[in-house]
Amino acid sequence: MAKAPRKAKGASKSRRGVQSIEVGSRLLEALAAHPGAMHLRDIATATSMPASKAHRYLTSLISAGLAEQDPVSGRYDLGAMSLRLGLAVLNRRDAVRHAARALTEYSVAEDATAALAVWGERGPTIVAWHDSSQPVLCNLGIGSILELLRSATGRVFLAYLPRAATRSMVERELTLIATYLPNEQVRTWRDVDELIRKVRTARVGSTHEELVHGLSAVAAPIFDHQGRIVGVLLQVGLSGFIHSPARPASTKLLQIADSISVKLGFDPAVSGASFAEILERDSAMSPGDGTAGELLST
Repeated sequence: MAKAPRKAKGASKSRRGVQSIEVGSRLLEALAAHPGAMHLRDIATATSMPASKAHRYLTSLISAGLAEQDPVSGRYDLGAMSLRLGLAVLNRRDAVRHAARALTEYSVAEDATAALAVWGERGPTIVAWHDSSQPVLCNLGIGSILELLRSATGRVFLAYLPRAATRSMVERELTLIATYLPNEQVRTWRDVDELIRKVRTARVGSTHEELVHGLSAVAAPIFDHQGRIVGVLLQVGLSGFIHSPARPASTKLLQIADSISVKLGFDPAVSGASFAEILERDSAMSPGDGTAGELLST
C-alpha cells in the first residue's frame, strides 16, 4: 500500500493563536470604544458573548491590570496596565518623544506645571504631566480627557483637526452646555466658528478661570510635516502668571511648540498651512465634492 505523500516542509500552515487572548482583546476593544465605564450586560452585547463568559474573562483582565471594576457601580473600564501600554505605544512615536523631552526641559526651566496631550478615541488625552515646585491643585493628570469647547487644549484640537473628527464631540458638548451651563459663552455652531477663528489667529488656545477659580491655562499646537496636529503643549497656573501682560506664558510655550513642529518638518511661519485649514480651502473651492472635507458650520 502506497504511503500518502508527506507535506513539503515549507508548506504554508494556518497560524493558530491563543483563543483566550483573542477573546480578551474583544472585551478590551469594547471598553476602549465606549466613552465611559460599562455595565456587564452592555459589554456582553457589544462583544456578542454570554454575560457569564464575559464576566470570567473580565475577572482575568482585572487580575492583569488591563481592566478595572468600580466597587460602587459595578461598571467596568480599562485598567492601569492598559494605560501604560497605550502610553508605551505613543512614546515610540517620534513626535511624542520630541514633545515629551521638550516639555520636561520647559517645565524645569520655567518652573511651570506643563502637560502634553494627544488626540485619543475619546478626545484630547493627557499623556505627560510635570508639576512645578508649587504644584497646581486641579483634577488633571495623565489619562485625563479634556473638553473641546471649555479647555485650552481642547480648543486647539478643535481649531486644527478636520471638522469630521470633532463634530460628534462638539454636538455632545453643545447639548450639555444648553442643558446645564446657562452662562457659558460658546453655545451655538456660530460661536464654535468664532472660537476656531480666534485660536487660529492667536495660534494658541486659552482659558481664564472658566473651570477653576484662580487658575488659567494656555495651549499650543504641534504639527507634523503634513501640517496635521499631532499634539498640544499645555501650561496651567495662577491666572496672573499665565496671562501676565509683561511675560505671558503663551509666548514661550508657542515658541517651544513651534520648535518641535520644525523638527517634524512643518514650517509654523506659513500662515494657514495646517492640514485642516488647507482642507477647508479646498472644500470652499470645490463645494460639490463632499469627500474633500467640511466647511465651517454656520
